Amino acid sequence: MESSAPGIALFGYYRSAVEVASYLRSGDYRVVIIDDKPENLRKAQDAGYETAELDFRDDAELAKLGLGDTINTIFCLFPDDAENVFLTLSARALAPGIRIFSIAHGQSAVPNLHAAGANKVIETEEISGLRIWDIITRPIVTSILDHTLFGQANLNVTELRIPPGSPFIGKQLAELKLENSYNLILVGMVDQELEEHFVYSIAVQKTRLQAGDILVVIGTGDASAGLRRDLQPEWET
Repeated sequence: MESSAPGIALFGYYRSAVEVASYLRSGDYRVVIIDDKPENLRKAQDAGYETAELDFRDDAELAKLGLGDTINTIFCLFPDDAENVFLTLSARALAPGIRIFSIAHGQSAVPNLHAAGANKVIETEEISGLRIWDIITRPIVTSILDHTLFGQANLNVTELRIPPGSPFIGKQLAELKLENSYNLILVGMVDQELEEHFVYSIAVQKTRLQAGDILVVIGTGDASAGLRRDLQPEWET
């Protein structure tokens, strides 16, 4: 499928890829799911993604993706660290300027992935909504989303706390329509009642906002500032 949008390839359609892809769906990106397992590709196709079945261990097959040309960013998301290291090595050799992000399922794999050429490595047993807050605080996701992954210097990850008296208190998150009204992507929310645990956006759409809740959004500084203003009590605006 031809597209002028930035190309991002996600290797390995497992839970981590499902969640990373969901971040990108709303943006103007060409997202391709790569896997060598037909059952994984069927799941990706059912979710509406472009897919490609290839053996990433074969450089000739890997080169067909257009790494460094139509694809400028890849995510190595296989459940096996050795596969992610091999893929990183191969992709870096084929396209020295490509951006490579990888997960590592153990601390021992982190230096190997960096040595293989990964730009960023997230060490986690499983990237899931309940872990994203931990990742943000390191702050690796901020580095990925801000300036690098999106390729725009004016996009940032911003935390917005709901102040007492806010007109948004009592509203469901889905009612805010952040993408349409503010051109912001909701990553998730830190819910005070859940002991400040981060909750991924899909799981909180029907949650009613309370004072002290923190929204984590992606967007331009102006867009975030607009939402921040609207969050304030009427007597402060």
